[in-house]
Amino acid sequence: MFQWRENFQWIFSDLGSSDKVGVNESGIGIFKRQPYKGLAKEILQNVTDAKNPELPDEVPVRAKFELIYVDLDDIPGHERLREVIHKCSEYYSVGDDGEKLRTIRDAADNYLSGSIKVPVLKISDYNTTGLRGVKEETGSNWTGLVRERSATNKSNTSSGAFGVGKFAPYNFTSIRTVLYSTKTINDEYAFQGKAILTTFKEDGKNKQNIGLFANKDSEDFDAVFDVNDIAPVFRRTEPGTDIFVLGFVKEDEDTWIEQSAISVIEYFFYSIYRGKLEVEIRDGEKVVKITQNNLGEMIAFYDKYCKEHMADDTAFKFTAPSYWRLLQDSRHKIIKAPFEYNGKSMGNYELYLLTGEDAAEKKVLEMRQAGMKIREDCAFRIPINFTAIFIATGEGAASQDPKDNISSFLRKCENQAHDDWAADEYKEEKTKAKGIINKVHQIILDAVKAEMPDFGDESVDAFGLSEFLPNEEADDDQKEEKVFSDFRPLAFEIQSVKTGKRRRQADISMKKKWRFEA
Repeated sequence: MFQWRENFQWIFSDLGSSDKVGVNESGIGIFKRQPYKGLAKEILQNVTDAKNPELPDEVPVRAKFELIYVDLDDIPGHERLREVIHKCSEYYSVGDDGEKLRTIRDAADNYLSGSIKVPVLKISDYNTTGLRGVKEETGSNWTGLVRERSATNKSNTSSGAFGVGKFAPYNFTSIRTVLYSTKTINDEYAFQGKAILTTFKEDGKNKQNIGLFANKDSEDFDAVFDVNDIAPVFRRTEPGTDIFVLGFVKEDEDTWIEQSAISVIEYFFYSIYRGKLEVEIRDGEKVVKITQNNLGEMIAFYDKYCKEHMADDTAFKFTAPSYWRLLQDSRHKIIKAPFEYNGKSMGNYELYLLTGEDAAEKKVLEMRQAGMKIREDCAFRIPINFTAIFIATGEGAASQDPKDNISSFLRKCENQAHDDWAADEYKEEKTKAKGIINKVHQIILDAVKAEMPDFGDESVDAFGLSEFLPNEEADDDQKEEKVFSDFRPLAFEIQSVKTGKRRRQADISMKKKWRFEA
């Protein structure tokens, strides 16, 4: 049995003049609708951003999601944590907050007392740097994840941009508590717990809703820095980071592995395809590994799974199989070229393109250098089907600054959910952002048009026809997309028929149907 040192405790500071806080934390709520999607995106973008630069390019980063069971005595300050949760439940005892807190209180009674082992989702990364800057006050990877709010502390090439991703694991903890443990490539260690609860009253004073398991004797409530002061189950033995989600709540008891795997593939299949990322998901004897070598097999398996078990899920569509078929089709084209805007190169982009009968839709998957799916662009009104993947790599740019680098610039245009680019997100460069987002669309459109057959002089350039067609584009100010049509009058004959009336009617018999493609 591990014994935590007495100076490490759960600390909830006095509320003072700050607002009282209920149970509905907005950061957690962002990911509540699709929690597995949120968890996969936020965790894995951090992992891919943290690749150890000392390792060769061909070595992937690895992430592991594993359900483990931890002895109660190893859970730091479990008695104090349970006590605080009860006080939160007493403070907010009625209404919606009261009902939700009773659920959290019951979970605390179940997991933080008695001899039960606590279910914990352990999320680990390997071949990474660890969370550097563990002793910094602000501005480091460690403080950005554990100690700061609304801060990202990431470079322009990184995936995250808002600092809300740290809340994603809290959708899976029944007691609203997460533990963090890291070892850096500089042999620094840090361990800290964080509970996001509600305001409560203690000794006549209101207390903050956020508590830290920290060194009570340090001015800034520091983490545990000595590896020997960390319970063995929470110690890192190699560089990287572990996140422990206490009282793990499975949204679906039987399918949490499947839900996690589908989310991993949907948003990171390209990184896995390029050999940059490997993911393992484990629950006892049940193990799923997703690697470059078995990616096709995994996509096929989960494509079938989605069709059989998730056909009615209107909130999620598994699109990875379409883009996987593109990459596997030997007829696809690869275009690598500079992204130029107003006469200036902003680094390169890559475009994978497949046109013709095997491309059943008109859609393109768009992402940045990080290799995470951002969005699909389906707003194309042209008479040819295609599937494409666009990556703003920024390779060869003058710098990583957004003004020089297309990947960094588009990062500024991402919304909070990392699933769209919008000019309004980059308020300082809104006009330029609008132009660049439109330029991405135009690059793809021009590449597709180049694959269209040349009908010569008989073809009709039906400019303006788009006024009569549905417009699926969100940007009302985007220039009208020129529609190419092959419109040819086809032969028909007019036959006279007797009707029994003085007046004869003409029977127009079409030899073929009119052909009009748009």
